[in-house]
Amino acid sequence: MTDCPNMAEMQPFPQQVLVGILVPAGQVPAMNFPAQNFQAMAAPAFYAKPEYLYVPQQLPVPMQESSSHDSLQVTPRSPVRQYSPETADTADTAERPRLSTSAARRMRRKRAAERAALALEQQRAERAPNPKVRSDSISSILEQSERLRQQLASGIADEVQEALATVQGHVWQLSQHATGCRLVQLALDTHMAPLLARELHGHVQEAAVSPHANYVVQKVVSSLTFAASSFVARELLGSCARLARHRYACRIFCRLLEFCGQRDLTLQLIDELLEECEDLCRHNFGHHVVQSVLEHGHERHRKVVADVLKSDLLSFAKHRNASYLVEKALTYCAPQDQHALLAQLGRTEVIVDLARSQFGCYVAKSLLQDERVTGKEALFRIQASSNDFQRTRHGQRLLVEMGLAEDRE
Repeated sequence: MTDCPNMAEMQPFPQQVLVGILVPAGQVPAMNFPAQNFQAMAAPAFYAKPEYLYVPQQLPVPMQESSSHDSLQVTPRSPVRQYSPETADTADTAERPRLSTSAARRMRRKRAAERAALALEQQRAERAPNPKVRSDSISSILEQSERLRQQLASGIADEVQEALATVQGHVWQLSQHATGCRLVQLALDTHMAPLLARELHGHVQEAAVSPHANYVVQKVVSSLTFAASSFVARELLGSCARLARHRYACRIFCRLLEFCGQRDLTLQLIDELLEECEDLCRHNFGHHVVQSVLEHGHERHRKVVADVLKSDLLSFAKHRNASYLVEKALTYCAPQDQHALLAQLGRTEVIVDLARSQFGCYVAKSLLQDERVTGKEALFRIQASSNDFQRTRHGQRLLVEMGLAEDRE
């Protein structure tokens, strides 16, 4: 190693030094720096707040007499490197300032959290359906519906999953088509049924009156748990009487009573519905819902229906639609209500009168076959008037069914 020259013999010489000062950006105007001697540079990214690095452009260093301890030649610093995001990742790490222990710990935690989030996102992407199917139009799915139905019915896990990936995201649109609704119903028999049913949220009332989508809603009610299908009843609240009169929507109420008849939400629906019970009993479609109330409903709701029927029993018994309800009430209502109905209908003259009616004859037949009714006298009168009954088709049918005449057909 070469010996250094005698420090005492070294001559002082002018030397410029680059000095960097870090100050908050907001305090720059308040500081009396000569503007011509300084330039502002963006602070490196490792500082928490935006600051500026001020580097003097021409700052002469005053000469001082050298001494034995400061006469070494001063090596000028390297020019200050401009920071840019593009070169931050490729820059030599040795040139970066050393982070404090706490800052390094925070950085490690941040990177670990980013890696964990990335891993979670990759796992979700692996489990998610093939993103290619998201671009499929409804028409293209309908064109391949036969193949998709075969895949769903095959029971092969990979094929079922592929078909479900195609259906997912398009449940509501497919439900409105004659072909698509059948595909959705098959998909609702799989493990993804609760997830697929969520796509119908907010569409129940519209689906209930659709000639195709109503079958999908019925499938949801009949196949899924009440926790997964309760949104159906919830969205029907407030429109019960109107929808119960609809040719398609009335089916939804029948399925709710059949599969969820004792649930609180369903009971609320029927409470609202029976406010118009009398009109529904006579309605072409509403009477189907009232019939389901008698067959599957709560006892208090059966009581409401029985009271309505007793208010004008003979008229209801002869009505095209309500006559069905009178027959059901004699079977499903509470015993005291059944006895009250039989007390009015079980009289001989009433049975004969009903037998002459086009729709009352069905009630008369039920009464004559009921062990609680003494119908021998009524049956005798009907047989004595057989010529009159032969003049109508419903009269002929009653005579044949009661064994009072032979079937000519």
